[in-house]
Amino acid sequence: MHPIAGVVWYAIGRFYEALDGKVQDVGYFAHLGDLEGPLFNGPPGEAHAFFTFRAEPFTPQHLSNGDLTVSLDPVGRFTLYFNPEPCGDFSAPESFSVGQPIATLQRLSTVVGTAVGPLSSNLFSAVLCSSEDFHFRGRTWNLGRSLPRGITQLGTGSTAPLQPPPAGYRSVTAFVGSAMALGGEVRAP
Repeated sequence: MHPIAGVVWYAIGRFYEALDGKVQDVGYFAHLGDLEGPLFNGPPGEAHAFFTFRAEPFTPQHLSNGDLTVSLDPVGRFTLYFNPEPCGDFSAPESFSVGQPIATLQRLSTVVGTAVGPLSSNLFSAVLCSSEDFHFRGRTWNLGRSLPRGITQLGTGSTAPLQPPPAGYRSVTAFVGSAMALGGEVRAP
């Protein structure tokens, strides 16, 4: 057995605030677990990403603390997808949930996000609820091996809305996230 250490993913995404105030985040992965080979079918970017994610919509609460804006996001789930024919498009958030669901995670508690000036940040942990085998580059993979208990992610975002938002959305903002596996040990392959 060997300890889990190191970054298990780099996520690039956007938060979408719908007209009813519900928020969801979608995006893609530049690095994911122990997957080998390029994670893109062409130049890096959402349109060529094999691995994407989409959260269930949630309703955040907002409060102020001096010049900080604080967002309290409730516990919720998000799913990772493998699409052998990438089609991610930030003007169509639903495109990030096309393909085979390969893992579902649930945030462990309320997420506190903080914004000041042009940047926002958050830190959260999520447990792995389920994972499925998938075939990529001639091998069978399962994310349960590289993140058996889940992840802790540090996110950094922009507070500047991207324009124009897609139909049905009030605002869209960009973010990136880096995650490490939650502690524990796994058996060597």
